[in-house]
Amino acid sequence: MVSRRVQYDPGYNNAMGTTVPYRGTPHTVETMIKLVQGDRGEKSIRVRRHTEQIVGGLRAKDYSSEVVGINYWWAQHGRYTRDPVHVEMLRDPTRLVEDAMGGKLALDCDEYAIAIGCSCLCIGAEIEFVTVGFRPAPAPHTHVFVRAKDPRTGVWWVLDPVAGRKTAEMLRRVKHYRIYRL
Repeated sequence: MVSRRVQYDPGYNNAMGTTVPYRGTPHTVETMIKLVQGDRGEKSIRVRRHTEQIVGGLRAKDYSSEVVGINYWWAQHGRYTRDPVHVEMLRDPTRLVEDAMGGKLALDCDEYAIAIGCSCLCIGAEIEFVTVGFRPAPAPHTHVFVRAKDPRTGVWWVLDPVAGRKTAEMLRRVKHYRIYRL
């Protein structure tokens, strides 16, 4: 049996973001876009500096390596955890950076998309949020990920730590999708 002392920090619960009843995928993505483009998102110096640290060791203008490196960093510093059954929880990008640096990051696909998408925007990458359904329409979309474009090659990279090494398999299972360009 592993014994681990857990120290509770009351400040950890002072989150910025939303905890609202789930109202469907379009509402969730609309909220994600507002968080990513807000003052604690793409406009945040803290998020920009954090992203600079992630990509700092790469060659300049190696845009594909930058977005793949961002995806890798968030995949390594987060743990996938589902939202509560009836609540859509979304933290803003600054809070996600703070939680990741504090070693306390559990997030679902929409928060991974917020973190990765915002980091990509902070270094000038064009991004899209893509929602997908795995059962035939009209079944709802149940997953979201980020695509980021390499401006030199025009290649769109799928950035999805939830699917991870099985991203190609996940994409083959998609029955319908919607793209939200930011």
